[in-house]
Amino acid sequence: MIETININWPHGAIDPRIHCPACGTQVISPLAEEGPGCHHVIFMIDSESGEFNYITEDFDTLLQPFRKENEDEFGEWEATDAFMEESELDTFYVMNLILPGESEDGDDSVCLRIGFEMFFNEDQQELYDELERRHDADGLHDHSQN
Repeated sequence: MIETININWPHGAIDPRIHCPACGTQVISPLAEEGPGCHHVIFMIDSESGEFNYITEDFDTLLQPFRKENEDEFGEWEATDAFMEESELDTFYVMNLILPGESEDGDDSVCLRIGFEMFFNEDQQELYDELERRHDADGLHDHSQN
């Protein structure tokens, strides 16, 4: 199962500005036409249309076994659900941003799902190890080492 976090956006709040948890790049608001501008983002899909707002070729290929093209009620949103439920890849992280609708019961809320792939190559692993070294036993940053 893919690690997932749900964020409930407050009704009436300003448009969300979501940043990549790995590199800090702003990935939505506004979304550039050519994509999110962050190589960690592998897809964006919303529950209202059920179609991808953005998808990388690699993820499109990875998602193929989870698609059921012969079933009318099983679209891209459902294929993404199946991937998240069945996949055991540990490099993926999904954020569900739940945007409230106009009705008070929340039935018309929209979920914007953003998938991230976070991995470390050898150079990034050295940086990660250094960052880990700068934390104490409780996981708090030791500012004396800056």
